[in-house]
Amino acid sequence: MPFTEVRSSKLFASPAPFSMATITDTARLMHISGQVAQDATGKTVGPGDIEKQTVQVIENIKTLVSEQGGALSDICKITIFMISRDHLPTVMDVRRRYFTRPYPATSAVVVAGLANPEWMIEIEALAALK
Repeated sequence: MPFTEVRSSKLFASPAPFSMATITDTARLMHISGQVAQDATGKTVGPGDIEKQTVQVIENIKTLVSEQGGALSDICKITIFMISRDHLPTVMDVRRRYFTRPYPATSAVVVAGLANPEWMIEIEALAALK
């Protein structure tokens, strides 16, 4: 895990699974384009099911990182795009299954829609690989 969590006693510490900031000392950064709920054949996984879609998205990210010798613990930043604020609790629950401290720095954005109307979530990531 080539990054560390940054905390400040002067800022509110949310109980959500994310770091306010992370610092990495590595030069090998993996920029992961927004991943969506598609399996290896391009089929949408879990239409209408935010939990299944979030799992698929994180599994896709995990595959990309692991093929470069990394792990989800190397993800230092993610940006979540979701079509409904109501999905946030489920998305956070799924994240807790996959990520542990130090959590990636995170931004979450509610959008009007994604490229495919079946998709409910898209996540892009930055990994600091060893």
